[in-house]
Amino acid sequence: MVEHDDGPLEFPCRWPVKAMVRSGEDVMAEVLRAIGRHAELPDEKDVRVRPSRHGRFESITVTIEVRSRSHLESVYSEVRDVPAVVMTL
Repeated sequence: MVEHDDGPLEFPCRWPVKAMVRSGEDVMAEVLRAIGRHAELPDEKDVRVRPSRHGRFESITVTIEVRSRSHLESVYSEVRDVPAVVMTL
């Protein structure tokens, strides 16, 4: 029997997926497409973008419903594959 340790998280839950990206025209669309491959895309109110002081980078936060730790890991894996993503939190 395989047990999954979800730690202190209880699923399903809403989770803010945060990506630090290099600024660019299509970066937001690419991040949303990556998330959309594994989760239903949220309303606009659940998507936040915050530019860095000099505008070279942006922080994109998308709050989604996640079903399990493996589901969350799949979403993060897909987001990290976007070329403009510098890091995920």
